[in-house]
Amino acid sequence: MTDARFSRRRFLTIGGSAALLAAAGGLTAACGGGGSATGARSATAKVTYPSYIPTTLVKPDLPATPDGVLAGFYRFPDNPVTAFDTKPGEGLGEISVLTNMFNPVPPGVNSNAYWQQLNDRLGATLDITMVPEADYLAKLSTVIASGDLPDIMLLSARLANRADILTRLCADLSGLLSGDAVKAYPFLANIPTDSWATTGYGGGIYAIPIPRAIVGTIMFSRDDLIEERGLSKELSSYDDFLALAKGLTDASKNRWAFGNPKGVIAFVGSMLDVPNKWRVEGGKFVSELEVEGRKEAVARVAEMVKAGLFHPDSAGGKLNLRDLFGNGTIALTPDGYAAWDILADTYRVDVGGLVAPGGKHRGGTPAFAITAFKKADEDRVRRLLKVCDWLAAPLGTSEYMFRKFGAEGVHYTWKDGRPEPTALGKAEVKLPLEYIADAPHVLGPRAKERVDAQRAFQERVVPTVVRDPSAALYSDTAVNKNGVLTKIIDTAELDIVSGRKPISAWDTAVAEWRRQGGDQIRRDYETALAKGN
Repeated sequence: MTDARFSRRRFLTIGGSAALLAAAGGLTAACGGGGSATGARSATAKVTYPSYIPTTLVKPDLPATPDGVLAGFYRFPDNPVTAFDTKPGEGLGEISVLTNMFNPVPPGVNSNAYWQQLNDRLGATLDITMVPEADYLAKLSTVIASGDLPDIMLLSARLANRADILTRLCADLSGLLSGDAVKAYPFLANIPTDSWATTGYGGGIYAIPIPRAIVGTIMFSRDDLIEERGLSKELSSYDDFLALAKGLTDASKNRWAFGNPKGVIAFVGSMLDVPNKWRVEGGKFVSELEVEGRKEAVARVAEMVKAGLFHPDSAGGKLNLRDLFGNGTIALTPDGYAAWDILADTYRVDVGGLVAPGGKHRGGTPAFAITAFKKADEDRVRRLLKVCDWLAAPLGTSEYMFRKFGAEGVHYTWKDGRPEPTALGKAEVKLPLEYIADAPHVLGPRAKERVDAQRAFQERVVPTVVRDPSAALYSDTAVNKNGVLTKIIDTAELDIVSGRKPISAWDTAVAEWRRQGGDQIRRDYETALAKGN
């Protein structure tokens, strides 16, 4: 279904922008060609976001908090609760879906018992077009240009012209989700408010989020190495951080504190009151790149590189940081919050997180992407949302267990209190359902000691999280020029920290960033914010 006001020429314009974007980058960090004059649209203007209503159907060992601390589980619940007594997609027939995937393509529905059982549980037939992440934006742009949209599609947070695509082609969900209306979908209501920020456009809600935790990136530490060397990870100043890094470095033994200058710049910046991308002062946007603390953070990291605290190949950008962290070559590395379990499970080492001195933590992006729906009659959209509500059922429900692991005894068995995939499970249970809709992430289920450590870290940093004030705003310039602008700053940082250029080169780079699009993004956001007031 297409909007008559949205001409074929307009489709091709948007499709072309997305194609440029797809050619230049991936789903969550794509970049594009020239700038756009269409400006920004406010995600906050007159939007009433869904109420946050944490589910009471399942009781975690550690409940989630309203400010974004994740719930924690020490073990998988013994008796999962059945959340749905009816099939949510009954009467919908075939549901076409376009989404990305990171795993190998599973067997097709005709030879996939899991997929067949999924359709039976939903009461509808999921026709899922699964596209590898690297090719997803190119495929998405082609579909958008054709005007023949699927019922449900994943939209990248970096899709060019996203505002036009949503408001002109996709279903307005406001009447079904705004405020307490979301109670009809209890597991969508279980998604924290932060995650909904990029779903509102032109006064309406046009998508549901794929939620992520606000905690974002963590500076992970090899706590076993810190203890072994008699050091302390409790930091009250930059000097403490520097002392820790020096104590963890011994080049003669092939050991260094760090492997990635960029992540360390962000961590040092959090000690210096650097904004999370932007700061709003009296309705005016100030970029993090323009504040003195950001320049100082680059200078401090340049000093640490010169002092030999980084792996000698860190400037090349091709290090496998997780492997180096796991084998003890580096002891501190920034990574997404979910890497805590990956690092600890993969390398069997003692992982912790550093809390930056100064009491502030740079927040992450609280949604991986958003899921939109083709315009249709309200009853069909309502039922599609109910299917997504089923897909968002949390840990502790039978729906979650089937969605993640398949049928017990067929696709998985239990081993040491955890689901262990069978050979059939490894082959069949690979549908990218989590990129259609999903429950909020949780801590665990893992050993109590680790979950408690993760929870303690989040309880310390989440109340101090510095959020990105542009997260609920949209600028075509920010999307279309992302690649160009990012390269300007990344090149300057690398030139300075590697010693090829002096710190004075930072001012030149920021001026170029402003000229190439930074100032236009600022104007876009200021306009959008003013419209939202």
